[in-house]
Amino acid sequence: MFIGVIRGLKQAILLGLFCSALACSDAVEQEEVGNGGTEEPEPPELTGPIQWDPQPQMVQIASTVGCDSWTPTWAPDGNLYTAFGDCRPEGVPEKIGMGFGRISGAEAYGVSFSVVPTGDPHVWDDAALGAGVEAVGDDSASHKPAGMLHVDGRLWYWIRNITPSGTGVRLKFSDTYGSAVPAFSWVEWSLTEVGYASFVQYGQGYAGGPPDYVYAVVPMSTSVTGSVSNSAYELVPGFSLIRGLRSDLTLQSNWQYFCGSESSPAWCPSASAATPILFQPDSRFTPRAGMSWNPGINRFMLSLVYDPTPATPNEGTRFHGGLMVLVSPQPWGPWQAVFSSGSLTWPGGVGTTGCGSTDWGSGERADIPTKYLSADGRTFYLFSSGGDCLSIARGVLP
Repeated sequence: MFIGVIRGLKQAILLGLFCSALACSDAVEQEEVGNGGTEEPEPPELTGPIQWDPQPQMVQIASTVGCDSWTPTWAPDGNLYTAFGDCRPEGVPEKIGMGFGRISGAEAYGVSFSVVPTGDPHVWDDAALGAGVEAVGDDSASHKPAGMLHVDGRLWYWIRNITPSGTGVRLKFSDTYGSAVPAFSWVEWSLTEVGYASFVQYGQGYAGGPPDYVYAVVPMSTSVTGSVSNSAYELVPGFSLIRGLRSDLTLQSNWQYFCGSESSPAWCPSASAATPILFQPDSRFTPRAGMSWNPGINRFMLSLVYDPTPATPNEGTRFHGGLMVLVSPQPWGPWQAVFSSGSLTWPGGVGTTGCGSTDWGSGERADIPTKYLSADGRTFYLFSSGGDCLSIARGVLP
């Protein structure tokens, strides 16, 4: 199980001909990723599997009962900022499908969560037309969160369910994210062919990130070129990347799709040219990936939630989901699995009383926030919506 996902040499050989027809950019230079363009040592050998704390030692935050769609990013003020959805946390007068909040605390197992009202603080459904990022409605009837990133003094928020049919993503951004009532503005375009976009995380305020680009993971429905999934709900076997030019993320022309291979990365302007960075035909992942750069091990960590029993009806990964974690020196692979729960629910068992004593699965999405990485990168914390709460688990790589 613990092997990298390898594509054939033939794909790399044909890439040059394919890209010339689709106006792909040149292959990406090594310094664009990893530790901000500096020379990096050889990555240490990793064997896995990750050793997780026993489930009774894991933490659920009772004030977040019923909430999912966490998207943590580490801001310069020391806090994690995040979306949340489908709940009514303290201070919110009604259940909302999307909101904005702050996760605070020096230790991952001791964090607290607080809602941050945005736009008009008296209106909890002003994402579409106002300066806020709150929305009311279940499932595709409401705008919902996808990804969040702090970079260059600005907070960026991928919002999904843009079209009436519940597809597409669009960016909103704020220069006042740390204020009592932040204001957000829409960019003038959306990506209707993308159902979910999750920013790749680096250090505090994007420290250690590439000097020119930001990246986001997007789902793919098949291994066929161009098969980007426009749904945030349909399970998928693979993922690709998009990247945006840091100098101006508001311009659609500054965004590109990964259209290369792990040995020959390349970028194209159209989703029709997108190729997978990971494809596992027998897996059924939620389309909501989490990826973080871990400088201690000189690798990206990709956290994926999946249906562990795809032959049976999907019972919901928040309560019955499996977990897979993979690592790679580049965000496009090759990927080495360092943990998989196989056909089992992870972590399994029953959640805490404060979070409703529900079955405890892996969530609809999982992330490894860079704030809580150890210096050597081998101890970290996974944040998820497992058990329909903000759930936190410590992991250690041997």
